[in-house]
Amino acid sequence: MVDLTQVPDERLGQTLRLMKAEIIKHGWAATIPYIGSSHCFIDRGDGKILHAFSATPPTTSYAAAHMANDKFATYQLLKTIDAPQLESILVDDNTPFEEQVAFMNSMGTIVAKPVDGGHGNGITVGIQTPEKLQKALAVAKSEQKNIKATLLQKQYLHEDIHDIRIAVIDYKFVAATWRVAARVYGDGKRTIRELIERENSTEERGKPYFARLAVIDMARAEDYLGERIDTVPEKEEEVAVLGIANYGAGGEIIDITDDIPLWLRELAEQAARTTSLPVVGVDFMLATRPSSKATFDELDPAITEVNKCPALSIHDLPTTGKSRGAMATYVNYLATL
Repeated sequence: MVDLTQVPDERLGQTLRLMKAEIIKHGWAATIPYIGSSHCFIDRGDGKILHAFSATPPTTSYAAAHMANDKFATYQLLKTIDAPQLESILVDDNTPFEEQVAFMNSMGTIVAKPVDGGHGNGITVGIQTPEKLQKALAVAKSEQKNIKATLLQKQYLHEDIHDIRIAVIDYKFVAATWRVAARVYGDGKRTIRELIERENSTEERGKPYFARLAVIDMARAEDYLGERIDTVPEKEEEVAVLGIANYGAGGEIIDITDDIPLWLRELAEQAARTTSLPVVGVDFMLATRPSSKATFDELDPAITEVNKCPALSIHDLPTTGKSRGAMATYVNYLATL
């Protein structure tokens, strides 16, 4: 076993790096099986050793964690509390393609994603034709893990869509971020491809969950933009280069903790209790940037996912905004167990 407190910060991902700092503040000891493992054994010095997996505490049951990995099972569970969600169906190799096309036609525009995927992998947005649906199914299938099925979901369509993550710890609201899809700004000279290459060469971008910003996935950008990737945007024109707002794919993180209305905080807490996840990231799509006074109708929220092992670092190290001490709250929670 390796003494976590003695591992150099540069060899740890953001979550374990922050956890190490908080563990040292508490005067605790901690070990990991090897550098690169997310399993952490915390010795509080009171005779109790806690086994945490990154931001997943020992109070998260195997059943709850397993269900969180199954997006369709979670969707069905959250329907029991009438949580706002996007209409979805589960398809596999035995589902007639005609049924899948019929769902697409009834929804207008859909998204395909692996039912047990993560980090935005295998997701295709903007599906409106059978041809694109077939391609999307292949992409999703390539990223499937234990569940050999794909989730087809109505695409959230608003002019000003906001993808947000709410962190809940001990079933209480802690912080919220607005996740912005990777973007570049035109200079009137370079193509979008060249702008992405230039952005990826900056010091801030590097390995996902280690660097402040992750490198932008060029293959995903090519798939999302198509031939447009080799066009030259106008000077200062903002260009979203991915269809997903995921930090690990190169997106930005903006802290909006103070902008979340009470009813939305409570909805995230209710989702945490319903899924039996004491530490969870609840993902929402909103029709506009939230404000503390915003109404349900104004935001038109839809829960898109729950994450049993949320990256608390996005709340403590946002691209823009204040650090919210989510890791300190997490470790303080571990102190109560």
